[in-house]
Amino acid sequence: MAASEPVDPPVDARAPEFYDEPWVTPPFQPLRAICALILVAGGFGLYEYVLVSFWSVPWMGIHERIPWPAFAILAAAFALSIAGLRLALGLASPHGKLGFGLFAFLACIVVGAGGGRFVSYVMRATVNPPFTLKLAVGQRFPSFALTDQNDSVHRGPSPTNAGATLIYVYRGDFDPFARFELAELTAPANETDFRRAGVATLAISTDQVERSKMLAGFLRTKIPLLSDTNESLIAPLGLVQHHRNGEPDNAIPAFFVVDRNGIVRWIFISPYYRELPPPGTLLDAAKSVIAGETTRQSPTASPQ
Repeated sequence: MAASEPVDPPVDARAPEFYDEPWVTPPFQPLRAICALILVAGGFGLYEYVLVSFWSVPWMGIHERIPWPAFAILAAAFALSIAGLRLALGLASPHGKLGFGLFAFLACIVVGAGGGRFVSYVMRATVNPPFTLKLAVGQRFPSFALTDQNDSVHRGPSPTNAGATLIYVYRGDFDPFARFELAELTAPANETDFRRAGVATLAISTDQVERSKMLAGFLRTKIPLLSDTNESLIAPLGLVQHHRNGEPDNAIPAFFVVDRNGIVRWIFISPYYRELPPPGTLLDAAKSVIAGETTRQSPTASPQ
């Protein structure tokens, strides 16, 4: 009897392993990818705009104790970056999701970490050291004889031909906030308003005369930048910041408006060296001093 050959079991054509499904490439979704790029680029652009422009754009809050406009722009930048990341992760293409998602994720890290450091710098690193101002309203401003950027000696506290004198003690030419404040005071419109009101302006720092010359040339300012390198005036006022790492001392910012007799009538100081009053506030304070001086000098009407 012949041996029978083994018979293979019948093949079930419906078994899953025998399905032949073609691979379908996911769509790239170019519109979604472009929108993700636009959102990420917009967020990063806003972030960079704040970092670059905060030092020279008044409406961002450079004069304010808490610069809410700048913080709001940073929050909008982070929100745009997050929205771009969400769109990128929604791409159907695995390669597109990986590439665009990684790019958006890195942008979120940069905007979030950089924005946080900016907020920390503004709120913590721009604080003046503890100091006590040794001058009050109603007291006479100390006399001084200091050299300006033109090698001329200015004697104060107030010129005889000025109705009031604005004295700005600034940190130095290295400080962007001080440079911006001096640039604003030097602006033609503000300079004209101060001159017409009969207000003289002086700026004092611990900078060397050569550095004051460079700053005056950079700002093209005619405001006398007086050098108190020996701290003969700033130290008695209590406005000296000492450094432990051997760097030169610098002044703590302060504003004084003195009348024609050298009496202090208005003072502005702040815990933050970046919080500086705008020129309009300074002009109004000087005008009020001049008006008060006129009132004090006018004769009192005798009763009838």
